[in-house]
Amino acid sequence: MSERFYPKPSRYFATLSADRPLFQGDIIRGVFGAWWRHPESVRATLAGRPVPSDPRFPALDELRSNVLVRGKGYGMLLPQPCEFSEGEKGATQPFRVVAPLFPLDRNADVDHDRVRKGLVGHTLWVPRWSDLGPQDHYVDLRWTTSVDATFIDRGGRVAALSRASWLAMVDRLSRYYVGIPVDAAAFAVNQAQLHPDAAG
Repeated sequence: MSERFYPKPSRYFATLSADRPLFQGDIIRGVFGAWWRHPESVRATLAGRPVPSDPRFPALDELRSNVLVRGKGYGMLLPQPCEFSEGEKGATQPFRVVAPLFPLDRNADVDHDRVRKGLVGHTLWVPRWSDLGPQDHYVDLRWTTSVDATFIDRGGRVAALSRASWLAMVDRLSRYYVGIPVDAAAFAVNQAQLHPDAAG
C-alpha cells in the first residue's frame, strides 16, 4: 500500500449545504456503536475462567443487560446511497448502518501513524473537520451497528466526504469486508456520478 491511502486533510471534506442529500460517508452527530456480549463470556471473564465452548443461547433480558455501547457522539453512515436515499428506500425502511468515530488521542487503542497511513485494516482515518471542531478521529468498522433512521438527519451532519475521500472509504470497506481493493478506474466510470459533487 502507498504511503498516502487518504487524501490530504485540505481535500478530505466536501462543502456542506442545507440542500445537500445524505450520502455514504457522512459524519453524523449523536451516533454510537454497540457490541452484544454473550453473558456466559462475561461471567467467565469476571471469574477468570475459560469461556465455555458450547454456551447456551441467552435469554432476552440477559442480552439487554450485556450490551456495551461505545462512541464519543459521532458516527459515519456506511451503506451504498440507495439504501437510505431520502426519495427511495430511505423513505420507507427504518434501518441505518453506521460505525462510530473515536478520538485519535492518547487513549486510542490504535497506532496513530498507521491509522493515518491507512495501515490499520478495520479503521478509517478522519481528520479534524473544522477549525473549531474536535481532533482527528478514526472510524472503527468492528463496531458497525444498525440504528433507527431517526438518529440520522441532515441537521445532525457535521461533515461530508469529498469524492477523493469517498473513494478511499469505499476501498477500505471493500478491503475489510471482501478482502480485495476497489478498482479505482472502474469505480470512477460506474459509480462516481452518484457523489453529490459529481456535477461540479
